[in-house]
Amino acid sequence: MPTSVPCCVDLPSGGALVRYGLEELLRGLGLAPDWVRRDEARLVVALDGPLAVTPQGLDDIASPRTPEVGRLGWIEVAGERWPVPIGPAGDATLGDALASAAWWLAGLHEEAVPDRDEHGRVPFAATLQARLGDGPGGPLRPSVDALRYLLADVLRHPANGASEQGIESPGRTWGGAPYAIALTHDLDAVRTRRLRAGLGELRHGRLAGAVERAFGPDRRWESIQDLKTMGETHGARATWFVKPGAWSPQDIPGGLDSGLVHWLRQWRRDGHEVGWHPGYGAHDDPVRLATEADRFGRAFGPPRLARTHFLRWDPKVTPRLLAGHGVEIDSTLGWSRQPGFRRGTAHPFRLWDRSSEAVTDQWEMPLAVMDTTLADHQALGPDAIAETLRRTFDVARQSGGIAVVLWHNQVGSDTAGWTARLDALDRELGHARSDGAALGSLNTLLKGWTADS
Repeated sequence: MPTSVPCCVDLPSGGALVRYGLEELLRGLGLAPDWVRRDEARLVVALDGPLAVTPQGLDDIASPRTPEVGRLGWIEVAGERWPVPIGPAGDATLGDALASAAWWLAGLHEEAVPDRDEHGRVPFAATLQARLGDGPGGPLRPSVDALRYLLADVLRHPANGASEQGIESPGRTWGGAPYAIALTHDLDAVRTRRLRAGLGELRHGRLAGAVERAFGPDRRWESIQDLKTMGETHGARATWFVKPGAWSPQDIPGGLDSGLVHWLRQWRRDGHEVGWHPGYGAHDDPVRLATEADRFGRAFGPPRLARTHFLRWDPKVTPRLLAGHGVEIDSTLGWSRQPGFRRGTAHPFRLWDRSSEAVTDQWEMPLAVMDTTLADHQALGPDAIAETLRRTFDVARQSGGIAVVLWHNQVGSDTAGWTARLDALDRELGHARSDGAALGSLNTLLKGWTADS
């Protein structure tokens, strides 16, 4: 079990949220808080003292805002200045810095953004992370993980020259590995609708392509096996997200294809995992989610893992509805147009319920990078895709966290392009495995991480 640290959060408001942030920071260090009275605590977050949260910091938690970069607070971590988004501009207090972990993890930085894209999502370009770019606090420089390093330093060095012993952080590993990479696959389209595909090729004057799409091998189907083969080459099992519902033009019917269900039941016996991929119009609709959960349950048993289609997410509705159907692990929270760590961390964390202002039992395995981001939204070639994967994996390695990868099976007719992208992933997984990373599925990796300290 993790070593306990006597802690107290003594604040007039926002105390529950700050406690949540502190607990998640400690968890990644292999430590757990022991909530005690203030006079018995080793760590005291209050309006005064070494870990003081400023009144403005509390106001920023109560009424989230998106600060301009020029009006941020800053704190030094390992010789580098990191942004503190709550509290006054300039040099930040330790308390504001640590409390800002909750600001990131609970999604207050997104709540402060009024803009939504055509799919109802917070657009990356409107966020503070976008403004911070490649610097500290940007999407590939996660702030929460830097603050965890800061907290470890605070614990090692007792304040005010006191005689109390410093606390070393045992840390966590991934079943003995220093960091992890999870392989996940959203099976949005299982079979090719051959007549439609052939006619599409004919409209573009491609007769050979029309014959191939209408009568040749079904690459949507074959590429699912290609993904499995690639992962198992590295000794890794994957999490496969399947779609029990089709509610809009963004959904392709046939997600619970009988052949796929048969495959996945077999694969699951070999260590793979099957998750629920709610359809485009289901993430905030109780009736549609109930219908899908029932369909999924009849095929695979009650859902335990989920990721919504198009990464659609209402923080006050979606996690609560998913939990009502038994979902314990989600992996939706990533950016569709940008690789990186949307909640400021490469570590698993428990979701915060903004409606009840309480921590939940649901785990978030933050999505770090997906193929459509790199190939479609950013139009990267295979070499640039490999470089971005390498950078993303490096973030997980440096923080002792996890990079969750989403790679779809082939949907379009560009087999050569899809294969080249898969080859890039294959190479980078090989490098990461040689570097000591644990590779595997979401639940298996999370179990190893939560059990270890």
